[in-house]
Amino acid sequence: MPELATIIVFLTASFFLLIVPGPTIALVISKSVAQGRRVALPMILGIAAGGAVAATLALAGVSVILMASSAAFYVLKLLGALYLFYMGFKLLTAKPQDFSEGSNRTVDTAYRSFRDGFLVMLFNPKGILFFAAFVPQFIDPKFAYAPQAIILVTLFVLTGVLVDTGYALLASKAGDAINSPKLQLGVSRTAGAAIIGAGIVTLFAKRPQT
Repeated sequence: MPELATIIVFLTASFFLLIVPGPTIALVISKSVAQGRRVALPMILGIAAGGAVAATLALAGVSVILMASSAAFYVLKLLGALYLFYMGFKLLTAKPQDFSEGSNRTVDTAYRSFRDGFLVMLFNPKGILFFAAFVPQFIDPKFAYAPQAIILVTLFVLTGVLVDTGYALLASKAGDAINSPKLQLGVSRTAGAAIIGAGIVTLFAKRPQT
């Protein structure tokens, strides 16, 4: 098990890395404002599951394959970019919802929300490479690798859940309080542009040199 000092440093670094808004946070905020926390929370669980799978793949050696094989890296980044484009386009074209009592606003199912969060997190080769580069820095070679990796990945994913939940609750409160179509459209357009931007970055990402 990692030492307490290592865990504290790891949690601090993870928190500051995760709190910086990116495509997943943009997605969480937009869903929270437009559809409420009931839709955003399943998405957060999907993001967490996608992060856990990405971390497991990274630490299991898939990152080595991505770094060694240009074809594998290209296929994964293309899938990731296309899905980000799809999600961004959905947000750009989303219509504002009516938050008034008794309204019949359209909401995603829990499954669809979970799926979107999972796939946005998973279909990102940079995510796998990030875990492969970030987590091993905190592993003590004097102890067994696997238990330390499991603990650190679990802590990272849980920290991500807390950060995303905080964003979702704040955004949901803002949406419920204001009930403004302009606010919803502004958030959706901004989030859509941010996610499409992330897709462009993913599409032109270069494979790290071995």
